[in-house]
Amino acid sequence: MLVYFEGYYYPDKSVFDKIKVEDPDKYVVPVQRDRKGWYVEHIGYLFVSMEGGGEPVFILPKNFLKNDTAHPEEGLTLLGMPGVKPEKVFDSDPEKNILSQRGQETFLPELSLWLFRAMSRYREEREKEKTEIQKDELYYRAPDHGAYDRDFLSTAIHLIDFLSDHRNLFTQISKINNSGRAAVDWSKTIQQHPFIKGGKPYYLDLRIKDKAINIDEELIVLYYSVLRYLKEKFHFRINYGEINYPLKTRSEIQNYLDTGVGKRRMRDMKGKYFRDDLLELWALLDAFFDCNISRDDKDPIKECLVTKQFHKVFERMVDALISNSDKLERLKNQKDGKLVDHLFLYKSLVGSKHTIYYIGDSKYYPDANHAEDVALYKQFTYARNAIQYNIDQYYIHHKKNPDAIRYRDKDTEGYNVTPNFFICPKIEAGNLDFTQHSFAAASWEYEPNRHFEDRLFDRDTLLLREYEINLIFLIAAYGAYEDCWTDSLHKTIREDMIDFLNETYNFFKIEPMDYPVSSQNGLIDKWPFTKVFRRTLEGKAYKEDEDSKDIILAFEKKTETGKKDYKFVHDEIKDYVIGGSIDDPIPLKP
Repeated sequence: MLVYFEGYYYPDKSVFDKIKVEDPDKYVVPVQRDRKGWYVEHIGYLFVSMEGGGEPVFILPKNFLKNDTAHPEEGLTLLGMPGVKPEKVFDSDPEKNILSQRGQETFLPELSLWLFRAMSRYREEREKEKTEIQKDELYYRAPDHGAYDRDFLSTAIHLIDFLSDHRNLFTQISKINNSGRAAVDWSKTIQQHPFIKGGKPYYLDLRIKDKAINIDEELIVLYYSVLRYLKEKFHFRINYGEINYPLKTRSEIQNYLDTGVGKRRMRDMKGKYFRDDLLELWALLDAFFDCNISRDDKDPIKECLVTKQFHKVFERMVDALISNSDKLERLKNQKDGKLVDHLFLYKSLVGSKHTIYYIGDSKYYPDANHAEDVALYKQFTYARNAIQYNIDQYYIHHKKNPDAIRYRDKDTEGYNVTPNFFICPKIEAGNLDFTQHSFAAASWEYEPNRHFEDRLFDRDTLLLREYEINLIFLIAAYGAYEDCWTDSLHKTIREDMIDFLNETYNFFKIEPMDYPVSSQNGLIDKWPFTKVFRRTLEGKAYKEDEDSKDIILAFEKKTETGKKDYKFVHDEIKDYVIGGSIDDPIPLKP
């Protein structure tokens, strides 16, 4: 098995020999060259059958390469690990791979398998959609023969998955076939001379019934032998436990593949199984032994699942984890033709009785860049469109609002805070963990988009956060169809945004009184507090709920404008506050 990295410059063209076809200078995907070396621009999986056996080839995203943490001048290494340069790990053979010396030989094979699973899921989902898939977005090629018409790696993965899906099958067959195997064969035992003691014969050498291996066991032995072959040759992480059968060696299975013996053996066993699970296993093994056999030596089997637009795969992976846009398609596909990457409905940042749309965008930047210019403009446009959509639905047309979505408070004319965010891939130096999403806010902060300073509750004040997620985890979770992280990530995003608001603004909760209007003859009328002080509180006030008596006020903590505004508002309204406090800030609560 070979592993390359997208866009990395290899000093020797020969490292790409395993993806050659027909003639010495033709490859399944283009191999480029410039003064720095040889490189490929695709990401994904390739397989080409050839004399001596083809090998699965993987091209991983260049995100997994970082500057050597010990010697940055040495350039890029795998996850920044000292000395682990791509040309030292491209071959999984233990004698040629520096990771084997570190006890980390399973990392790249496992990552490669998860990448393939993720891209396979992406292909399946895209093929269900009506839009045409362009070749740069996804190029898939599979062999047109074999029991499953399936590529080598898909077949290997299905064989691995079969183990976890059918463990009871193997236990059951083992019990049935071993029953009676240890019974004494008395007809053979009594033919020996017994040891006589006290007039009684004792047979010291009991003959055990020799039960020949049956056809079910033969299939299972071959299956476990193939699993061991995949584990030993490609370092796939496979836990098949203790096996009570004598298995075939790696070289024997390789011979089965190279010579066609495996294919012939499967043909001999055809028609001998009647259980659905054994029929499925036979078909998988038949496809496996068929994978490296070309019908014509001049026309090798060529397989691939590659992309030059991995940012689209990344976007789909993130969307599977955080969006609940299946209910929000109308808002996700906006009238101006823009398509929101990620959209979900969750608890409001200000108060928890109501919900609001969280609007996100994926930013797959291999070189650790940040969004700017057009990307920022688009993201803020998404937010404005979402606000207008909800104003139209619930405030102008007065449609039913079963999700308790709240964007605007009629009394204060304040607008709820619209959560906006980017999500970027994160690769931590030396981190090989597939199980932790490491989802957290990035250190990078964006300037808010606004028309006026110190108006948090203004319609045109839009804040933006950036989050990072462990790319290794994301690939594995998407490939495993683990979409169960949604609630956890929603909670993390909301809590971080509330923390950010509390760091940026001082919040006050007050219960105001109506403004008394008097004349020389006494009290004439009482005017609503929000009407009297509308200009004073513009963009600074918001009510969590329509029926609430309390008003939330917000002032920027760190700007001179915020400090001046607070003093001015404080002095203007202090005599009309009968509850809460205009003196002591109260942070927002998750």
